[in-house]
Amino acid sequence: MTPPLLTEGARKVQMGAFEHARRLGHPYVGCEHTLLSLAGVDHPAAAVLREHGVTPDRVEEQLIRLWGGGLFGDLDSNALAAVGIDVDAVRTRMTETFTPEALSRAGHATHPRGFSGSRWDPRPRHVGPGIHANGVYLPHSPDLIQVMRTAFAEREERPDAQVGVDTLALGVLSCPTGLVPQVLAALGVPADVLRAAVTGRCRATGEPPSA
Repeated sequence: MTPPLLTEGARKVQMGAFEHARRLGHPYVGCEHTLLSLAGVDHPAAAVLREHGVTPDRVEEQLIRLWGGGLFGDLDSNALAAVGIDVDAVRTRMTETFTPEALSRAGHATHPRGFSGSRWDPRPRHVGPGIHANGVYLPHSPDLIQVMRTAFAEREERPDAQVGVDTLALGVLSCPTGLVPQVLAALGVPADVLRAAVTGRCRATGEPPSA
């Protein structure tokens, strides 16, 4: 029997990316959400990210800055705090009160496709590959689709191979488009340095490619 394309660890990373996108009010799952998920897992590749300063908190901070914070991105938190309004508290209350489906619809309605100010919304024009869980569907962004297509192509050459966390990390770090390059630039960490470090760590620890 041919094994699943993704290992259990890689599937957990992608489900984590889905949850991050949903929590942030983003209407798609992109490489940036996968990077955020990767930075928090227990894996040699993830340890390399954190050692270079690519931590979950720092990645999320940059995503909020670049994307605009999802549904609440146009609110000036400092100005509102001056008049007694806590934007973070409002965000938490909205997340607890409304269903993920409602927040996803709101995200679609408030953010048009493409660049809007400093925000980037790479949603595909048509429904395609994506993740569906707990009654919520979020499409994959074009950059994540390309990462997965590359993984599919590699598997065609090795039917017994699976895409593990390390392979997924290398694919995300190779994305030339989307928000990942901007996030890494803001954190001052070159993508090629991270790729070399991830490859070296996994080889040194004897981590199998399918981990």
